[in-house]
Amino acid sequence: MKKLLHKIMAFRQHKWLLRSPKSRHRQGFASGFTLIELLVAALIASLMVAIMLGFLVGVLDSDRKETVKTNAQEELQAAISYIADDLQEAIYIYGAEGLASINSQLPHMQTTGPSTECNQTSNTCTPILVFWKRFTFDPDARSSYSNPAATYLVPPDEFIGCMPYVNNAAATPPASLTELTDCRTSSSGANSRAYGRDTYTYALVAYYLKNDDPTIASNNTSGWSQTARILRWEIKDGYVGYCSNGGAIGSVGCPAATQVTTRLPINISPLITVPVPLEDRNQYFISPSVGFNRPDFSTAGGLTSWKKFDDFNFTLSPFVTLVDFIDDTAYNTNQGGDVVAAGTGIPASATAAFKIPIGRNDATTPNKNLDCDDPSVGVGTTDPANNFTQRIPANFADSAIGGSNPSRLSSFYACVSPNTVTARIFMRGNAIARLTTPATDRTRRAPTANNITFFPTADVRSFGRSQIGLGK
Repeated sequence: MKKLLHKIMAFRQHKWLLRSPKSRHRQGFASGFTLIELLVAALIASLMVAIMLGFLVGVLDSDRKETVKTNAQEELQAAISYIADDLQEAIYIYGAEGLASINSQLPHMQTTGPSTECNQTSNTCTPILVFWKRFTFDPDARSSYSNPAATYLVPPDEFIGCMPYVNNAAATPPASLTELTDCRTSSSGANSRAYGRDTYTYALVAYYLKNDDPTIASNNTSGWSQTARILRWEIKDGYVGYCSNGGAIGSVGCPAATQVTTRLPINISPLITVPVPLEDRNQYFISPSVGFNRPDFSTAGGLTSWKKFDDFNFTLSPFVTLVDFIDDTAYNTNQGGDVVAAGTGIPASATAAFKIPIGRNDATTPNKNLDCDDPSVGVGTTDPANNFTQRIPANFADSAIGGSNPSRLSSFYACVSPNTVTARIFMRGNAIARLTTPATDRTRRAPTANNITFFPTADVRSFGRSQIGLGK
């Protein structure tokens, strides 16, 4: 029995040994991948994913850069178009000499109650375009009377075009009993707000280039890109009170005395005292901006000797940002801008990323660029008709307090012909700064030949619709 079992076991063992190795291999292959095969597959997949991710990141980064360049160009174009449209209403634009004459009267130089945006402490704002324009009160707009005693009126504000009208039961003829009601209910007809459409006055407008470098002491850059901005500032005359029927204020059929006021906060100038203190005797429905003083058109030097009536109130007349992300590359002489029309001075370096085409002002060179139509020609003396052209800032390197370029930048400047009311405006943006928030340090985004496309530029020539015959 033992021998029989032994033979059976020996036979089964012999049969197993004779089983085909190929068969055994097929059974092993069917069970899955080897570890090496899995590792190789994982490596190949990782390489493909890495390549695809790199390609995708590159595409997204390229798209992002193109987007910021497009946005920068569009905002720059919108800003320069806005300024050009504003200048069309100008009747006089200050040249470099005129601007220097009134510089101490401008808002960036005020020391009492100074603005947080532009002041002598930080000294970061350069006035580029300062001009007088006509301002028309919109008769269809509503406004409160400047006289605090008028707050009892119902309503406390009024259509500007209706302020000269009243309803008066004692007035004659009977058709005049409801003048104010008629004005409020209709913008056409004899007793309408159209009566106020001829009510215009003047406004003083200034455009500034502000350097938002956060490393400058006391520089207010909160909420902005910390590059540079273009600011707009404006003050305007008031709406002088009058009666629609020609009578005196307070008389029958005319606005009450509580509807008008003298200039606020005071009607005697604390700043203009020679030869006698300047007094404004007008009565106003709407008081002038604090500090506004009417320009003197009667003399040749009236506008260039303009003085403010009082210190400005920057709560009521604030600086308003027109556009951010203006280029903050500091001016240096290799950008040029020091050449006069005769060809003397320091030209732009051949390797400079930026080149300033308008030469500096020169009183010894005949003027050949009166309309600022040739950006490659410098500016010079007056012509026989007393017209002249001047670049602003007059000196890019003059960054002292009260100097012509406190911002120390060259990304916003102009060629101005005051007597022909013509200006050519040059502007440069910075798209690199848009790639991070806040903007990367300016030393890491300096302009080079490789990134110059990130610094879009724009220029435009604007003509005022009217002019006055004043000298420099």
